[in-house]
Amino acid sequence: MGKTRIEWSDMSWPVVTGCSHAGSPGCDMCYAARMAATRLKHHPRYKGLAVVENSRARWTGEVRLNDVLDQPLHWRKPRRVFVASMGDLFHPDVYPSFICGVWQVMRECPQHTFQILTKRPGQMLRLIKTYIADHELGIEPLPNVWLGVSVENQAAADERREHLERCPAAVKFVSYEPALGPVDWAGWEFVSQIISGGESGPGARPSHPDWHRATRDFCQENGIAYFFKAWGAWGRRKEAGITLNDGPFGFWDDGTPGCNEWMAGGFSTCGEHMVRVGKKRAGHLLDGRTWQEFPR
Repeated sequence: MGKTRIEWSDMSWPVVTGCSHAGSPGCDMCYAARMAATRLKHHPRYKGLAVVENSRARWTGEVRLNDVLDQPLHWRKPRRVFVASMGDLFHPDVYPSFICGVWQVMRECPQHTFQILTKRPGQMLRLIKTYIADHELGIEPLPNVWLGVSVENQAAADERREHLERCPAAVKFVSYEPALGPVDWAGWEFVSQIISGGESGPGARPSHPDWHRATRDFCQENGIAYFFKAWGAWGRRKEAGITLNDGPFGFWDDGTPGCNEWMAGGFSTCGEHMVRVGKKRAGHLLDGRTWQEFPR
């Protein structure tokens, strides 16, 4: 376990590493697979879990359960802990008994806040309402455990909403990252936080500023904490001094995604123009300010 660069958490707890494609477009350019296949490929916890093929990282399908369950027990200072940031705790290859062990540790560490994010909320719901409850670990939601789902577009939102809504949890949240299409958030009033952001890394796809604005506005109207993480690889031309000469650009004029790698042509002054300048330069300002709210 170590400090994480993920802006909405403090530490990562690598109880599970490795994954497989969940059939979702949000998995196509997975940041965790990219890290496991490149920078972390020789680390014993990640070695062999991902490979690069045709310039794209992909999981091999192996899921590793790591002997790190006791690590949070040694920390006294409260912190936000991202559980399995390089995998999915509710992957089908993770044994229910192992997940129960994770739950037991979280129950014994009330000083920490544990953030669990999954693309498999159906599996999460089934295990929490049956197996974990049967072991008297899930009869009442742990107040320090947040349950969340990843959502990248309307189809993913429609597929995952009901499962999360039915899950017993003290705090429920959504990671709308990478934002790959607009989402109508009606029906999501039950969540306590929505995190949104663009995609980074090779092959990153731009996200429209209006998608994030609509998410922010929905949160403000419904008393939900909103956290804008970052633009990712594509920044707004109107922000941070970005010009169309800085890199490839995509554009929209009606909220639909434009071309990813156009260097010329298709320019429309009535649309939003996104330029590929890299995550650092693109920044994390939405309409001139940061949005980093947490549930109270």
